Amino acid sequence: MSTFSWQGASGRWYSFEVARSKRAWEPVGGVYMFVKPGDYPTYEAGGPICLYIAKTDSFAEALQRHDVWGAAQALGAAEIHLLPVEDPRRRAEIEQDIFRSHTPVLSRQQVRPPSLAAGAPPQPYRGFGFRAAG
Repeated sequence: MSTFSWQGASGRWYSFEVARSKRAWEPVGGVYMFVKPGDYPTYEAGGPICLYIAKTDSFAEALQRHDVWGAAQALGAAEIHLLPVEDPRRRAEIEQDIFRSHTPVLSRQQVRPPSLAAGAPPQPYRGFGFRAAG
């Protein structure tokens, strides 16, 4: 079994198991990532890239047919990194710590601004060049 350690925004390191082939997933909870491998063994062109991160109550249920895996493979993902974590609160903390450090491209769409999370209606787009009337 190979492992890879990821550093969160807090500075804490987390050691994930690296799965490179399809297998029977364990029915345990934890944090998982879809990863584009780095330039092994030298990492001259950079290390692995986390494309997606999530937490789950069961790797078996979450990874059996994941709807993001196809998009991750299209971006070069060939590994799934797994970190079993029993406590649901701890899982959420680890997921957010690593997300803040690596900002995986396929996970960004799941981030909700505080206004949406609180149930406020979405605000109109005020992108480049927007000027308020007045």
